[in-house]
Amino acid sequence: MKNLLPLVIAVGAFTLTPNAARALNLTHLYAEAVVHDMRYAESGASYREAHTLIPAARSAFLPHVSANANTAYNILHSTILGGTTGFTFPSGRFAFNSNGYGISVTEALLNVQALYNYRAAGQSLKASRIRYRLSASRLVLSVAQRYFDLLLAKSELRLRRAEEHALRAQLARAKRSFRLGTATVIDAKDARARYEAVRAQALDAANAVRIARSRIEQMTGARARHVWPLALSKLPPPPRRGSVLLEESRASRHNLVLLATRAEARAARARASAAAAGRYPTITAEAAYTYNRAGNSQFGFGSVIREKSIGLDLSLPIYQGGELSAASARAEARAYKAHVAVLRTEREVEFDVRQAFLDERNGYAEVRALRVAEKAAHVALQSDRLGLKVGVRNDVEVLRAQQDYYQARRDFARAVFAYLLSRLSLKAAVSELTVGDIRQLNALLRPPSGSLTRLSHVGSRG
Repeated sequence: MKNLLPLVIAVGAFTLTPNAARALNLTHLYAEAVVHDMRYAESGASYREAHTLIPAARSAFLPHVSANANTAYNILHSTILGGTTGFTFPSGRFAFNSNGYGISVTEALLNVQALYNYRAAGQSLKASRIRYRLSASRLVLSVAQRYFDLLLAKSELRLRRAEEHALRAQLARAKRSFRLGTATVIDAKDARARYEAVRAQALDAANAVRIARSRIEQMTGARARHVWPLALSKLPPPPRRGSVLLEESRASRHNLVLLATRAEARAARARASAAAAGRYPTITAEAAYTYNRAGNSQFGFGSVIREKSIGLDLSLPIYQGGELSAASARAEARAYKAHVAVLRTEREVEFDVRQAFLDERNGYAEVRALRVAEKAAHVALQSDRLGLKVGVRNDVEVLRAQQDYYQARRDFARAVFAYLLSRLSLKAAVSELTVGDIRQLNALLRPPSGSLTRLSHVGSRG
């Protein structure tokens, strides 16, 4: 997640501006999402947790040092009965202190199970690192998806309001014609029904805008009331050259989901080997030193004992009630499950790459076609407006032309959004999606009128 400092600086300066002048773009929202998105934060926490696996597994090969100390006040009542040896042991009550301390060092010389556990920890850490990178890539895609959903919802709302405006004029015209006797009551009621239907659609579109805005705010923690619209005056960049086989080859080598699944499968295989190695012997070197002092005893005299020891310990499990066999079988089943997950992921990645590749190509062709349709609708609207001035068109016809233009513009914007998201999806499939793609998409936006423009390209530097 490098090159995020310019984004954070941009957001920090942006928050100091008045609310009326604020308008967020993709760069601002992505920088906020990096800080506030809970799924991304959870992935980072999992990655930090995985960092503890290696030290824990490595500890099995390092010396283990332990120390102990003790002290006690002893009260001993001793009565010696009999005695035929000629040596008389004292009897009575003895009160004395005893204390001691010790230190021991152990180190594994042979532990095959710990070796496989260490390999499994390394693969688990690698998988967690890849998952963290994957969450960063998915954050880019998710921010772009939610941003475009908001823009599309606003475009849909403009269309529905244009339809509502046009049908309101038609309803007023139908009422006027009914009063003049040139239209029937059926015509007036039909105009009323169409107006109420599109009015409900406009209300639904307004709610869709609120929901899309709330989704952005949920991810970023930032108010998204004003956002930069997409500049629809020119076509987006075309797809990059290449073939679907080339993209599949890239995904096979670099897809993060596939790489993480493979690392997890290797970790499961190492854990299965560790479970099977539970039957192997372990050899441990041990060294110890102890000191014990007693002020008295039942024999009437104290003692000071110092003991030093060094040696080897061999441990060989012979029969554990079937526990080792059950653990090995369970680990083997999990390793096979992880292997099947790799095969399934390979097929899914191959399908996702092909789908994104075809969606990108088809999407660009649709963008070009709808761009022509949008231009034609714009020309028709200009013609009807001119006809209204010279008296050959009425206001209802102009409103219908305006409605057609908004619909064509909405369809063109929807195609552009779908095409741009398919480009991101293809890059995500081959794991080439980075924060740089956010800056490239941000360059396709334009600041709304009356908003600040001095921060529009801050995030693109560095």
